Amino acid sequence: MAGMGDRVTSTISVTLVLFILGLVAAINITFNSLDRELKEKMGFTVVLRDSVASEEIGKLRQLCVESPYVSEFKYLSPEEVLREEAGNDGPALVEMLGVNPYSPMIDIRVKRDWANVDSIAVLVDKWSRMDGVGDVSVNTDMVKNLTRNARMFNTVMLVIAAALLLISFVLINNTVRLTVYSRRFIIHTMKLVGATSGFIRRPFIVTNLIQGTIAGMIASGLLALLIGWGKNWDESLDTLLPWGAVGIIFGAILLLGMAICSLAALFATNRYLKTDYDDMFE
Repeated sequence: MAGMGDRVTSTISVTLVLFILGLVAAINITFNSLDRELKEKMGFTVVLRDSVASEEIGKLRQLCVESPYVSEFKYLSPEEVLREEAGNDGPALVEMLGVNPYSPMIDIRVKRDWANVDSIAVLVDKWSRMDGVGDVSVNTDMVKNLTRNARMFNTVMLVIAAALLLISFVLINNTVRLTVYSRRFIIHTMKLVGATSGFIRRPFIVTNLIQGTIAGMIASGLLALLIGWGKNWDESLDTLLPWGAVGIIFGAILLLGMAICSLAALFATNRYLKTDYDDMFE
């Protein structure tokens, strides 16, 4: 019963550690997906001159089609800009001023690889010097903040994951060592009757391999329930954290549980295989 209790306690400990590691991985994937979505919406607005010719507009639109850095673009005529900016008050504004105060513009979204301060600055300078362009505007503060926050978050997640991985191995190794410690005299007896080191290690490694598998499956199940609840609460999580990516996390959790438990059993049994009988009382 004591051995069964040790195995249950060990399995629970491994499950909790694997669950937390899986949760950290899920959070990291979600943030990176959000970062990618936000970057794909980044770009700049090109305000054209009022006197721009239709031929120049055509050339600029064709340039957007052919440019490798453009993910999508939208041309807005002065009337369309008026509707977007003034809404239902547009006609009254034109009547009051006697003229449409808005110029045609092209709203450009850049691809993710170009969604950084330096690249956008180069593009803005390039477009500013083109014929027919009156002004180019971009929210550089947003780009800087997003880039800085993404780097900081990825660094923090990497540190947390490394710390959890180290803690998990130490915790699991200590738990397995206690289990092996309770059977150290059995190991010594098996050595006396001529059992090989491999024969002695095998049951401990197999038992802990199964234990790691069970812990990984339970941790994956708990994580699936949590993610499923999150997707029901916020449907946008379906896009940010697809089940395909979650499946990879489940596989990693399962393999990690099996690997850590097996290695811990290997190290623990090796210790007592090399220990003399008198030292086993320490």
